[in-house]
Amino acid sequence: MAALCVNLTIAIMKFAVAIVSGSASLLSEAIHSAADTLNQIVLLIGKRAAARPANDRHPFGYARASFFASFLVASLLFFVGGAFSLLEAVEKIGHIGDGAATHEQTSFIIAAVILVISIGLEAFSFRTALKEVAEQQAHDGTHMSVPRFFRETSNSSLIVVMTEDLAAMLGLMLALAGVVLTLVTGNLLFDALGGAAIGVLLIVAAAVLGKETASLIIGEALPAEKVTAIRTLVEDTEKVAGCRMIKTVAIGTDSLLVEVDVAFAEDGSVSAEQVLTAIVSIKADIHALLEHDAQFINTCIEPVSPTAPLDREG
Repeated sequence: MAALCVNLTIAIMKFAVAIVSGSASLLSEAIHSAADTLNQIVLLIGKRAAARPANDRHPFGYARASFFASFLVASLLFFVGGAFSLLEAVEKIGHIGDGAATHEQTSFIIAAVILVISIGLEAFSFRTALKEVAEQQAHDGTHMSVPRFFRETSNSSLIVVMTEDLAAMLGLMLALAGVVLTLVTGNLLFDALGGAAIGVLLIVAAAVLGKETASLIIGEALPAEKVTAIRTLVEDTEKVAGCRMIKTVAIGTDSLLVEVDVAFAEDGSVSAEQVLTAIVSIKADIHALLEHDAQFINTCIEPVSPTAPLDREG
């Protein structure tokens, strides 16, 4: 909530200076901050919805609500942040061509100061996001690059924060470049081009974010090394003849579904009691293996024939 209030304050401040100065770059950044504020509200609503308990209509709960909220954020970033900023910048370029656009140097200096302060704040915010990534990996027991983490994590809220913070920092740098070049040259075209560049940046960021969150909504499997680890522990279980199929899917930021077909001998050498014991052991081992990946782990262990068809791992 504190971050929401700070973003709202920054957005109001940017809008005020953008209106006074007429800076297209700062206006694009003000629109971006307004979109970020709206996005944080959407994420808070999604987080609250995802925490609702399971019921008969939704037996696995509402965990995917956080994925849907993140996808809405990508849509808002595209239309409210990116497309609107680009349209405003294009309109400003048209006014420059007509000779109708003017600027007051003092107000542009104030705009530059506001942008410098904002860059410092966003850099701190992005550093905090990277720290959260490191903490998440330490909790999960993984060590991967930030781009790989971005592709493989099911923490959609953290994906959104990373994308927005990086886009905000780059956008502010573009805005500052446009404002400074306008101050130096007196040519408003640089400011307008800075605003247009911010619009394009936000559209690209929204597309990347939309692709990742859409993949989570459709259903992403665990990383290959986790699936391999599950296969190994299943095959190492006493009385198990093999593992015929493994399917995994993230059904929420902290929720997983794991389905395994476990083969047992059909020659009568394995009793029903031994099969049940093996299944209970496999369930416990899977939960122990994935306890750092999710708070809620739903497992479905199906005993099958050793000749059962193999399925694609997922």
